[in-house]
Amino acid sequence: MAKLRVGILGFGEAGQSVATGLKKSATAEHPIEISTWDILLPSNEKGAPLKAAADKIGVRTVGSAAELAQASDIILSLVTTEESLVAARQMAPHIVKGTLFLDCNSTSPGMKRDVAKTITAGGGRSVEAAVMDLVPRSQHKVPMLLAGKDAEELIGKLAPYGVDMKSVGDDIGAASTIKMCRSVFMKGLDAILMECMVAAETAGVTDRIVSSLQVTIPEINWPVFIGKKLGGAAQHSGRRAGEMREVATTLRELGLDPTMAEATSRRLQWCADLGMKERAAATRVPGSITEFVDDVRAGLAAQSSAKAAE
Repeated sequence: MAKLRVGILGFGEAGQSVATGLKKSATAEHPIEISTWDILLPSNEKGAPLKAAADKIGVRTVGSAAELAQASDIILSLVTTEESLVAARQMAPHIVKGTLFLDCNSTSPGMKRDVAKTITAGGGRSVEAAVMDLVPRSQHKVPMLLAGKDAEELIGKLAPYGVDMKSVGDDIGAASTIKMCRSVFMKGLDAILMECMVAAETAGVTDRIVSSLQVTIPEINWPVFIGKKLGGAAQHSGRRAGEMREVATTLRELGLDPTMAEATSRRLQWCADLGMKERAAATRVPGSITEFVDDVRAGLAAQSSAKAAE
């Protein structure tokens, strides 16, 4: 049987996770060939780790968007939120007519439609995906909602590899709307817990706050839950802040004032600007309220020192 040729546009954490899962799920009956292009690949410093990861997974790195287009039956766009449309514009002039392009990026419905128009103008067929959980945890089996008139065909091509994809209709933007509305709560909860726990720890009342939450909502193990949420925020707050800016755009498109979305984005960006992701990579991911707040304090101290040195 002919190999399904999958191209991954953007080979960061999400791209590597999806590639790993797809490679492991391939069989003799359903073989797969995966290629990737990332704008960082030409860089000796930043590209080397990506090439090493690709070699380990068994993914072929290519030299350009044009080369990726020629090597792919399906292209999965897994770039940063800010680069979603830029990446589509780079790919569109080279895309082979009829190629399925799956936009997996966390952007507003309007941006999804702009990407779809760009890809369609180049001769491709665009489908949007709303990724509804953490990609590293589930890899290619992460739940996704798809929209677009070619969504069912794309699902059929990837179904043998165990993907968890469901179509929500033909209209590009429908899946993103669901994700963006959900993110008001999910990312908002990150920001609320972050602000609450930093304040509680600073005031010396953390145990009382957590105990009170345990009484009010006993179904949740609050110390464990908060630790996991803050650990995730430490690693991903920068990306999530960008997503919340897209959520704010979505709410404006719906004619609503994005009060909470904008506040959440600011709080998450505050966390990112403290260097929490870099600190987690260099030492350890915070697993408790105390560890998270210690890292916040270290970040604030570093910011203060940097300002004093200016």
